[in-house]
Amino acid sequence: MSHKSVLEVLKERATVQLDNVSQQLATLQNERQQANAQQQLLQHYRHDYQQLLRHESEGGIYGYRRDNYHDFLHTVEQALSAQDAAVKVLDQQQQHLLGDWQQSRKKVNALQVLLERRHQRDTLSQARAQQKSNDEFATRRFQGKE
Repeated sequence: MSHKSVLEVLKERATVQLDNVSQQLATLQNERQQANAQQQLLQHYRHDYQQLLRHESEGGIYGYRRDNYHDFLHTVEQALSAQDAAVKVLDQQQQHLLGDWQQSRKKVNALQVLLERRHQRDTLSQARAQQKSNDEFATRRFQGKE
């Protein structure tokens, strides 16, 4: 059973944190896309009903129908305002999470670099120890022949 170093444990935890933030960011991006689709749908409704109102107004329209169109358009405008606000909130949350993701990614990368450097240092130390052992063995062998 191998014993994990503090750096390895820290990197594992940082990687878990990065994965969590990545998942949150993906979920938020999906919510943002859905909110944007809803916003576009509301804009489409508004445009269509404005055209219908104009078209019917050209041919003459009863007051109650005109009032119904205006009431519906007012409701669509309110829904659009609410949707615009929701999209802005999602954008702010996305920017915040993106910053968290970048920080987490930097931390994982930094810990990976430290682990690689430690591995290189350990490998070099082992190579030096092996070379020293070989040199000592060769020296003893050479001295034994003389």
